[in-house]
Amino acid sequence: MKLLEAGAATEASARRRLFWTLQISGWATVGVMSLYPLLQIFDAGTIVVILVLRFISGILVTLGMREIFRRLPWREWAWWKLGSGVLVFCMIVGPLDSLATHFLARFITADSVPSGIFSFLLTMSMLLRASILTIWSLLYFGIKVWLETAEVKLRAAESEAAARTSELRQLRSQVNPHFLFNALNSILAEKDNPDAVEKLTQELAGYLRFSLRPTGDCQLLGEEVDALQHYLSVEKARFEEKLLHSVRISPEARNCRVPVSTVQPLVENAMKYGWKTSPIPLQLQLSAEILPDSGALQVTVANTGRWQEFDATRSHGIGLSNLRRRLELLFGSEARLTHEATGDGWVRVSVLIPRESLLPS
Repeated sequence: MKLLEAGAATEASARRRLFWTLQISGWATVGVMSLYPLLQIFDAGTIVVILVLRFISGILVTLGMREIFRRLPWREWAWWKLGSGVLVFCMIVGPLDSLATHFLARFITADSVPSGIFSFLLTMSMLLRASILTIWSLLYFGIKVWLETAEVKLRAAESEAAARTSELRQLRSQVNPHFLFNALNSILAEKDNPDAVEKLTQELAGYLRFSLRPTGDCQLLGEEVDALQHYLSVEKARFEEKLLHSVRISPEARNCRVPVSTVQPLVENAMKYGWKTSPIPLQLQLSAEILPDSGALQVTVANTGRWQEFDATRSHGIGLSNLRRRLELLFGSEARLTHEATGDGWVRVSVLIPRESLLPS
């Protein structure tokens, strides 16, 4: 609540500064523009009095107009109704303001300008003042609409960003429980072998120490790959010679910062469907490199077997669909999650993150 109040106060302060900056600079500009014709008629003392009175009068009149406009339900009016009302109002207020300013200036300076010239100057001043107030009103409503439109867009962008952040956190919260479920199933399968259970539990603890540590939205790719070695050790201890795996990651790729749990879903997907479709032994290859032609990061997990389309009756579909959505939330269409089944009995699933989308290390 305090943050919201502070933000509102800052915004109000910025709007006040903008208003007064435009007020002072605008009326100062009007004074400068009217200086030349005044020099042809009046002496320096009279000119100073006229300019000061016009400046003060312009500030006071437009402050009053601002208060009136703020209280009008103008947002509910048609544009022609608002424009007509403002024009009539300025055609009344402008001449009255000009009359008061000129007679006050004549009273203060006691100038002896001929009545014919004075009448002409007064008429022109009244028309000019009405025009200036009309322009001021148009600028007031125009800036008001522009600021409110910008504010609506900002609020919409903030709401969208908050929703995307919330969805991203929810998706991340699904990843570790899903992995833990698979790892515990592996341990449960070795329940009759105490030594294997102990080793598997130690490897699982090693990975959980990494995954449960405080972290942000991204991490070094090398750190996740190192931690995944614990998971692969769990599977290797369970299946022994039935599972062969290798890891090949370039030094440049290791130092890239990527979203949390980028590789884990790829490995889990390969293990899950590889056991269903691959001949024994199941072979799994994890690789990551910076592509020389584009500078993009490509992370690939390949396994022997066949590609199987998602079947809602046999799977919850958390792994790859979760990763695909997180990549979309973070990078839009820049990052890609692709798969291919080759003729030599391998399935490859890859994440490609363009160089310009890579998070800074």
